[in-house]
Amino acid sequence: MSLMSKLLTIWISSAVLIFAGNVSTKQKIEKFLSTSIKPNKNIKVMGYKVAKVVDISKKIPGWKAYIITIDLKLLKQNNRLITIKDVLFSNGTYISRQFVNLKTKKKIKDELLRDFTPDAPASYYDKEHLLYGSSEAKYKLLVFSDPQCPFCMDFVPDVMEFVKKHPNTFALYYYHFPLVIHPGSDTIVKALIAADKKGHKDLEEKVYKVDFDNIKHDPKSILEKFNKELHTNITLDDIKKEDVLDRFSQDLYRTNKLMINGTPTIFINGKYDKGREKIEKLMKEYKDK
Repeated sequence: MSLMSKLLTIWISSAVLIFAGNVSTKQKIEKFLSTSIKPNKNIKVMGYKVAKVVDISKKIPGWKAYIITIDLKLLKQNNRLITIKDVLFSNGTYISRQFVNLKTKKKIKDELLRDFTPDAPASYYDKEHLLYGSSEAKYKLLVFSDPQCPFCMDFVPDVMEFVKKHPNTFALYYYHFPLVIHPGSDTIVKALIAADKKGHKDLEEKVYKVDFDNIKHDPKSILEKFNKELHTNITLDDIKKEDVLDRFSQDLYRTNKLMINGTPTIFINGKYDKGREKIEKLMKEYKDK
């Protein structure tokens, strides 16, 4: 069962939905959602939109797929904000939740959702997240990373060094995304945010060289290791300050809005770099420049 099915029900009042008026089908879909999303008592719908329109007429003549994103507040989880995605199909007159290939038994919706990642808005490229390079750079990188992720430890420092060597061509905007599979990452990230607010610089790069594996996952032990290795003096009170927790929450919220579920994840000029293929190609191209 999809997360969408667990949290929401989209009610279609009849098998045939006839749209009226001289508006686009995208607008009709969004209007339909405004009256058809039925959250349960533990969910509050904060917003929704058609994020992408996909022409599927080669498979189903006359039909298009409308990938929708819905922002939700989970009332029983400290008002946690999440974004989920789903697909509706329409030919401008009819609407459907699903199409299944009778021969292969495959659902078209599953294929569309698997390949969909929304573009990153320009607002993500803000001064607060600019780590290296120029805001006027040709290539603007968004990096979502967990300092305890082994793949991040292998790759992200190289990207940082690369951007530092090409600051006029590349800019690196860094977002903290501690994964739940790394219990100590929350504390490390909050310590990084607190240190940044105290004026410490370049710790995002240095923290990848610190081995926290043998440290207990309680915040006190992690902070002791953090302060010793990075020459800081971050306290438990520091990581509980409102401005630190706000930045921490905002990074998680923005990450969630882009449907990111793993690290490292990179966007280049707003576009998701699947498999990090484009950044690796650019790093090779500019290596000797």
